[in-house]
Amino acid sequence: MHDTRSGVPGRPATTICLVAVMALSACSGEPDPLPDEARLPGAAVAALQSHLTRMSEGALTCSEAAIEAAPRAVGFINDDRLPDFAISTQDLQCRSELGSAVAYFCGGSICAFPALMSEGTDYRVIWLMSGNEVSTRTDYQEARFVVRQGVFAGSAGSRVAVREYVWRDGTLTRVLEREEVAGRMP
Repeated sequence: MHDTRSGVPGRPATTICLVAVMALSACSGEPDPLPDEARLPGAAVAALQSHLTRMSEGALTCSEAAIEAAPRAVGFINDDRLPDFAISTQDLQCRSELGSAVAYFCGGSICAFPALMSEGTDYRVIWLMSGNEVSTRTDYQEARFVVRQGVFAGSAGSRVAVREYVWRDGTLTRVLEREEVAGRMP
């Protein structure tokens, strides 16, 4: 049926359903899509630069370009619907007055991964995680940072310690630690 006076199809049920679907999708509560991982927000870069200056008493300098070039994990970890990041420091190319800049982040076999947690328009640095690799994943609709650390166990072989961190009660908290057997070469 077609109403020739107004030029509008006479299918009100279809129109109502379409409006309902659009309204539900707008109110779904899903966070915005993750941003391009190639670019950190300026506030996140500034927070990390400030933290590194305080931590090293001014002896460590990391340019914006160096921080931008470092690999990172990104996810919606805390509940403000803004992206949070973890920087892979073993590839962070900074300058140090006291020698190797990597020594500020890494020991003999592991590195610290600073988490850059969004707080409105600012970011806070949490120097909590350490390991060899950092990523994000969602488990039971709870986003988390996943840190893997290779551990050599002598003649018993090697293993990988996996630690998972979530945002609870305003802090990044370790909620899971498990071990995986490291793959062996044939």
